[in-house]
Amino acid sequence: MYGRPMKAWLKSADLRLLFELCIVGVLVVVFLKIAHEASDGTEDLDRAILLALRNAPDDPLGGESVQAAMLHLTGLGSSVVTGLITLIAVSFLALAGRWRYAALVLGAVLGTLFVMLALKGLYDRPRPPFVTHLDPQSDESFPSGHSMIASALYLTLATLIARALPQRRLRVFTIATGAVLALAIGVSRLYMGVHYPTDVLAGWTVGCAWALVCGIAARKLAPKVGEHEPTPATDDT
Repeated sequence: MYGRPMKAWLKSADLRLLFELCIVGVLVVVFLKIAHEASDGTEDLDRAILLALRNAPDDPLGGESVQAAMLHLTGLGSSVVTGLITLIAVSFLALAGRWRYAALVLGAVLGTLFVMLALKGLYDRPRPPFVTHLDPQSDESFPSGHSMIASALYLTLATLIARALPQRRLRVFTIATGAVLALAIGVSRLYMGVHYPTDVLAGWTVGCAWALVCGIAARKLAPKVGEHEPTPATDDT
């Protein structure tokens, strides 16, 4: 009596996995397309977008208050902040006995960092020279590390949090929050003048692809039917 529902569930799960892997493939293809265009030269379009965010090359729109807000926002994708959030998240998951999820978060960040460094060294694109950099950087421009790490980290954390929420609208809100945060950090890099738009787009595509892979892994790492992860002991005081 359980044969047909089980087969239907397996078919649904297989289709979902196939769909997600297709999205990962599309994101990889999009990144390769962006990288190819950036290598051939997209300076005219990139320059037009960056200058549209400024009254002059050294004067971003909005004045000092907007600049201060953007500096705080872009800091959410910095190595210090993302490293601290990773440490807190991994420590919490480990203390909660969720070792597989702790390893997943750590792997998401370290994997993104490794890929980012490899891609920056491969493409070796200099920072935009025609606008003032409000957040000076010394490494290569392509792809945007802030956009990539923010997409991978915040979307992975949002996915793990969403798995623990009972209502669909809460799950959607949580994942959407992670996506909006990654989007805002990427836009802040353009406002800072430290990245071309194609750098940010490339960072988003790689980060989202990696976050999706981590989301698939999170589902696979979830306890199977009849399996229970260790529950931390509680104090009877």
